[in-house]
Amino acid sequence: MDEVTQVKNRFRMEHWIQIIKDCQPSDLTVKEWCAQNEIKQQSYYYWLKKIRKAACEQLPAMQTETELSKPVEFAKLQVNPSNQYQQSAVMIHLPNASVEVAEGTSKETIEAVLMALKNIC
Repeated sequence: MDEVTQVKNRFRMEHWIQIIKDCQPSDLTVKEWCAQNEIKQQSYYYWLKKIRKAACEQLPAMQTETELSKPVEFAKLQVNPSNQYQQSAVMIHLPNASVEVAEGTSKETIEAVLMALKNIC
């Protein structure tokens, strides 16, 4: 594609971006707005599709299916069994996890639990 064609295409894209920005906040339907502004509805949707496609192409690459299927790794925590039956000093209930922290739990253990929660929530 030569330079003039590239400039022309960029100009058209910017022009239609502005048209679409003008239409979207209006209280009118696209059909009504296009009729009022003497714009073909078919052209509006054609350019909307082109603009969305160009925007998607500029997004960072999505994770591949292989990356998404990797197993989740959890932090390994050492638990002191002697504190197992003590009453919990703190209880945290989240949609994905629940944590109970017993009185006397070490700062390091609490930090490790919170870091693990941060990674799954």
